[in-house]
Amino acid sequence: MISNSAIKIYYHLPPAIRSFALSTLGLIKNHKKYGPDYQCYLDFLLHSSHEEQKNRAEEELQQYLRYIRSHAPYYKNMINYSNDLEDLPLIDKKVVISNYTSFIMDSPYCTGQSSGTSGQPIKIPYSKQAYQKEYAFWWYHRSFGNIHRGDKIATIAGHKIADVTSDKPPFWIYNMSDNQMLFSSYHMSPKNMPHYVEELNHFKPVFIHGYPSSISMIASYILENSIMLDFRPRMIATSSETLLDFQRRNIEQAFGTKVSIFYGNSEFCGNIIECPNGKLHVQPYHSYVRILKDDGNHAQAGEQGRIVATNFANFSFALVNYDMRDIVQVSLDQSCTCGKGGLVLDSISGRMENYIITPEGRWVGRLDHLFKDAQYVRNAQIEQNDPSSVIIRIESEPGYSSAIEKTILEETRIRMGRTISVRFEYVREIEKLPNGKFPFILQKIRRMQPGGN
Repeated sequence: MISNSAIKIYYHLPPAIRSFALSTLGLIKNHKKYGPDYQCYLDFLLHSSHEEQKNRAEEELQQYLRYIRSHAPYYKNMINYSNDLEDLPLIDKKVVISNYTSFIMDSPYCTGQSSGTSGQPIKIPYSKQAYQKEYAFWWYHRSFGNIHRGDKIATIAGHKIADVTSDKPPFWIYNMSDNQMLFSSYHMSPKNMPHYVEELNHFKPVFIHGYPSSISMIASYILENSIMLDFRPRMIATSSETLLDFQRRNIEQAFGTKVSIFYGNSEFCGNIIECPNGKLHVQPYHSYVRILKDDGNHAQAGEQGRIVATNFANFSFALVNYDMRDIVQVSLDQSCTCGKGGLVLDSISGRMENYIITPEGRWVGRLDHLFKDAQYVRNAQIEQNDPSSVIIRIESEPGYSSAIEKTILEETRIRMGRTISVRFEYVREIEKLPNGKFPFILQKIRRMQPGGN
């Protein structure tokens, strides 16, 4: 991790020196990311069938379960231990934090850190296999759009590009080692949007990825001002936040390119990618994923459940049956002509915390549908401070009217009922979290788990 003092020094460097420093750091990281293990994993993903991936996953999972039995203190003394995940307990972030050292196995190749958006962040030790395998899955997904290493990439996410108090461009920095332009999520405002669009037009990326809220803000500005771009990316991928329907619509219309979801996490527990047909596939060779309901049973087609995953490549840190607390919907239609295989999902709703609880005790998610048919909404957020009321916060565009507000209110009533109080709040800009992410639902009440007592 880079210290705050080092970041402050970095901010005061001339842009060219900052770019050189970032590129040097990127070159060092690339040696770690793109070694022989990365290439072997990527070649296997590109040239194997779904059945071959599934079979190899099962073999490696069994090897891994035998390994942790003798190397991970947390599992060494368990009674009735077998190589069946059903016999092993579910764990979550709280369990890992409380028993942290007992999950450590081999010396790490490198370490990462969870974002901490749902509680205390934790450091994750990675083995070389797990680390390079993760990047193989990144580029496997990008291959769907014919994107290759060395192509121009624009990343629009929570990177600390410039001092947050700065009001003059550049709000971006070039990483020569990856031919990548990194854009700040912290400086996005109506005043600064022309600078972002101008730089994108100048750089002309073939691949754009990052937070959907950030990319959507640029897209909305492009549409509002009828801007014709000088380029058309081959692929756009979003991650780290739930992609909302109106964000997808704005991005695809502005850039003329389909948006593809990439689901991953710092724990490397679970990987879901959107195929060219627009379907979400759980990747069986990335990690072993189960979708569990609140009663502990597997979610069937048409049902919701939580992602519980085991990364069987991380020989430095044993995360087995790790509850990600992310809610997904298993699709009724498991067929897809893309040939990628894997369990097909209808949606990734995000964390359990991304739900509204009604006065009757109902949990309501997938609330992006409130804005599905609402035009002239640049961005939106739902805040709940108590079970009796919600605030719907909106960044509106020219053309927004009371009739649109009425439509959103009716959609709210259909989903939340008529006993909950709804207040609309209109703002120039919705505040982001410290990491640059944008929470669609801002949940500020303590409550029980779904199905709990």
